[in-house]
Amino acid sequence: MKLTDHIKHFHGQFVFSLILLQTILYCSSALATPEYSDRTEQGCLTCHFSEEGGGKLTIKGLEFAASGYTWPPIGGYRVLGPIRKTTRLIIGLLHIVASFIWFGTILYVHIMLRPGYAERGLPKGEVMLGLISMFTVGVTGILLTISRVKSLEVLYMSPWGQWLSVKIILYVIMISSALFTVIFVGPKLKKGEVRARIPEDKIFDTLTLMAFDGKEGRPAFIAFKKKVYDVSPLKLWNNGIHMKHQAGKDLTDAITKAPHGEEKLESLHVIGTYDAELKPSKTFARKAFYVIAYMNLFIVFVVLFVLAFWRWGL
Repeated sequence: MKLTDHIKHFHGQFVFSLILLQTILYCSSALATPEYSDRTEQGCLTCHFSEEGGGKLTIKGLEFAASGYTWPPIGGYRVLGPIRKTTRLIIGLLHIVASFIWFGTILYVHIMLRPGYAERGLPKGEVMLGLISMFTVGVTGILLTISRVKSLEVLYMSPWGQWLSVKIILYVIMISSALFTVIFVGPKLKKGEVRARIPEDKIFDTLTLMAFDGKEGRPAFIAFKKKVYDVSPLKLWNNGIHMKHQAGKDLTDAITKAPHGEEKLESLHVIGTYDAELKPSKTFARKAFYVIAYMNLFIVFVVLFVLAFWRWGL
């Protein structure tokens, strides 16, 4: 992929993430102090320093919020001073930015580019951006959780903590699938899941022919005028390369421009035929890639729903 294409992709991802970020940040939240007072049968001063309600929360109010607004509240909320609050604000900002870069990239790839553009190898730029953003989300998420929760019982005894636990589980699933794709699936996609096997019908498609690249002991095949030739015996095709031409490809146009003619191929063994329009069969790597890609897209929407319910549904 050219540098200009990478710049366009990153620009599109940045704009997409920025629009999504602005949309959520500008959503207004509703104050429901009277509702909470009726539900708990407590006065405003139980949770607020002000008799009118609203504003700064007491420790009991903080515990009430951490418990998912269930009464009586579950303890375990960590109260921070001004300096630690400022630190948490900065960490929270990094958490949001990294999350939107990560999710924005996934949504941009699926909606604008479609996953198929990466089925022959994961672009290095997108991989690095994704790994950095995932790592940042994980580290900042741990720090934010520690800064707010001092007792693990909050994570399983309160609605607020239970939804946070769901969010953590979804994160673990996404990062595990991403690492599996980068470490195992990605390299196989880039190599075309190299298994140099001649098709039973001896009809080669683009992906099948690509496996015969002459490297690492594999045979070197080329296609010319819809026929597949074995050029492995030729010394000039050492390691599958000859005059900047790589084996495993259709060289019909290249040979017509070469100083020699197609008579050089007459002594070579014809392996089979080549059909550039034949759709390659889906290998395990390609199937796994598509399953993981659309699974992560689904999880993104689940996470967004959890965040929305966590913020406005409890």
